[in-house]
Amino acid sequence: MDDREWMYTGRPSQSDFTTEWMMKANDFLELAFGECAKGAILVLCPCNIRANIKIKNKVDMGKYLLKNGFMPNYTRWVYHGEAHHLREEVVRLRMEHFDASAG
Repeated sequence: MDDREWMYTGRPSQSDFTTEWMMKANDFLELAFGECAKGAILVLCPCNIRANIKIKNKVDMGKYLLKNGFMPNYTRWVYHGEAHHLREEVVRLRMEHFDASAG
């Protein structure tokens, strides 16, 4: 997983954001509405106000992220393409436990 510090340090206010924040927020939108969305045009909005509860289209989500920033501690994008990593980690941990108890 990439370092996601940019989500919080690159946008200190609504009118102040870094070029890195803008580029990586756009990358996030591409991921969220790309293959992960499986054709959906509305996905959960991870802005600080909607907190993955309300759905938005890509344009509106971009506006909400710019206005409100990302919700706190959303460094693993489980609703936007990284949910499969959680399953892989659980399987890996179970395999490590099995290997340790078998040896």
